[in-house]
Amino acid sequence: MSQVAYRSLMKQAAAQAGGLAQRTLERALVDMPTLAAQSADIVERESLREAARVLAKHEPALIEAFPQALLAAMAHALSGDTRRASGLSFDSLETMGDEQVRDSVEAVRAQQAVLRDAQDALRELDALVSAAQGFATVQPQRNPLRPETYVRALLQAVRQSPVSPVVRRRWTAQLAEAMGPELAQCYRELSQMLRSQGVGEATEPVAGGDERQQAMLTLQELRKLLAGPAPEAPLPEGAFPMTMPAALEKLQELRQVEPVIRRLRERGLAGASPRTAAQALAMEVVRLMVENIACDARLLAPVREAVRGLEPALMRLARDDTRFFSDRRHPARMLLDEMTQRSLAWASEDAPGFADFAGPLAEAVEALAEAQAATPEVFEVALSTLQEAWGEAKRPRARAVRALVQAEQRNLLAGRIAHELRQRPDVQAAPTEIAQFLAGPWAQVMAQARLADTSGATDPEGYAAIVPDLVWSTQAAPAGASPARLARTAAPLQDRIAKGLASIGYPQALATRLLGHVAALQRQAADRGEAPLASRRELEAQFDRDTVAGSWLAPLEARDSTFMTTHPSLVAPQPPDGVEPALPDEALQAGAWLDMAEEGGWARWQLTWASPHGTLFLFTHPTGRQQSMTRRLLHNMLQQGTLRMVTGRALVDGALDAVADAALRNTAGVG
Repeated sequence: MSQVAYRSLMKQAAAQAGGLAQRTLERALVDMPTLAAQSADIVERESLREAARVLAKHEPALIEAFPQALLAAMAHALSGDTRRASGLSFDSLETMGDEQVRDSVEAVRAQQAVLRDAQDALRELDALVSAAQGFATVQPQRNPLRPETYVRALLQAVRQSPVSPVVRRRWTAQLAEAMGPELAQCYRELSQMLRSQGVGEATEPVAGGDERQQAMLTLQELRKLLAGPAPEAPLPEGAFPMTMPAALEKLQELRQVEPVIRRLRERGLAGASPRTAAQALAMEVVRLMVENIACDARLLAPVREAVRGLEPALMRLARDDTRFFSDRRHPARMLLDEMTQRSLAWASEDAPGFADFAGPLAEAVEALAEAQAATPEVFEVALSTLQEAWGEAKRPRARAVRALVQAEQRNLLAGRIAHELRQRPDVQAAPTEIAQFLAGPWAQVMAQARLADTSGATDPEGYAAIVPDLVWSTQAAPAGASPARLARTAAPLQDRIAKGLASIGYPQALATRLLGHVAALQRQAADRGEAPLASRRELEAQFDRDTVAGSWLAPLEARDSTFMTTHPSLVAPQPPDGVEPALPDEALQAGAWLDMAEEGGWARWQLTWASPHGTLFLFTHPTGRQQSMTRRLLHNMLQQGTLRMVTGRALVDGALDAVADAALRNTAGVG
């Protein structure tokens, strides 16, 4: 992987955003009046003109909003979530309103409009980006700069504008048309930059896969499949009694049903027994889902074969039990999730442990294929048998989780305490290094005391009470100072500070340096004129790092969780600003797999736990090794390309989302 080239790519793409937005808007504002003049429909003509007038008014705001929206969309793409800008998912279909459906249809049309003009330039960029990421073959969905990213940013910027849905959809259509040529130019510039840095093109993957005809499903059909009860209505060929939700039977009224059943019969799947339209559609959705999973390049060949081998059993199941589509806890759904997600622990078939995984899986699939009945109970037995054969991992992660939960709770409370301290006039007047110490380590001390206290005291251990004395005694000319008073104050302060820092396991060397500095400031205040024992610049730098929310763990916490403070690949880590970076958390759920750059290559890790507030993450290697990191480090590594998602959401969820996306494209007429 060319880390330098990849970092340069992302920076350059971000730098292009403002110019891209401006040129896109200028092109749209020229095109829209021309289109209006050419329209023979007076209503359409006036609608376009009004949309153009309003767009011109909001042009500066849109140009300003787009770069930030693009950065957020790039972070979303870097997380490995490959869902399209429409935001459509299979699970959301049941609750979507008509307005949401229209917005999703417009979003996919926008993607197609942008792609139409940008696809040639995109093809070259895909090959170069894949090479820069370290892939031997082109991986288009791993390119964080694919058109979906830009359309997602465009939609986000447009949705912030206070205009009606009708005007917003009109803007989306025209801005997408205008963005295509401008994005193509950006792609060409990015490709040229990568080539100038010595990046060559990855090779195109070998064509292959199933050539079976795709079903022309629509959103309406899928929504009705999940909608709820409706009267049963079998096909004219005859009735076929089944115990299944009657909601599916409404699909009899749809024009697409007969072609679906005809294709099923041509493939020999319909059999001799007549089937209802709903049963046919359920089987077709299974076929598409299986095809999407089996074509996923992240799965090794034996796993893809096992998924295909399950298709007949899943067909029989879905014919009678459509809970499979809506219930994530359905045994068949859980089996698919377990076999696909667990398989991602291995990047190659010859990796240690893969044969022990694949053997029992092949046997279970064969048994399911031969079973006469395809009931939830049969899949439940297969799942429990496989889990027993594979053996549940006995990973000692309880200690790591306890340490990280404790650290997050303390850091969040310390952040609130630090904010309160910074607002105090006496702290604002304190020497910079003392103010930063109070908002950093001392806020952690106060937070730890409050979390550990069970008495209900407002200031357990009296750590808040010493703040005024510490500030007063370290000022250059403290009011009312006398050698006697300073002497009475100094020793108790030193003892209380030492005790507080010890309570959070603050490193002894740093604590000693701080206490020496405080003592020297107090001696200066007593006019003894002695210079501080520690460098103010060093202390300020140390305490400034400690003020970053969620970034500090005590040494024992760091040890128990194998905490990573940084990563060797991050040559120049971004300076903290006290604000946690945005991450697309829907992709960073427990169970996700990531590849991490390590010395000598890449290693695969699984995200096994995320803290309740999403500030700390625990990763586990298939060998049982563990590492934890902050949200900021995770964000920086994703941006630098030294941590990359293998999969965020479950593959089964992604496959069903792809079915919904295909239906959306058919509905939009861009399939």
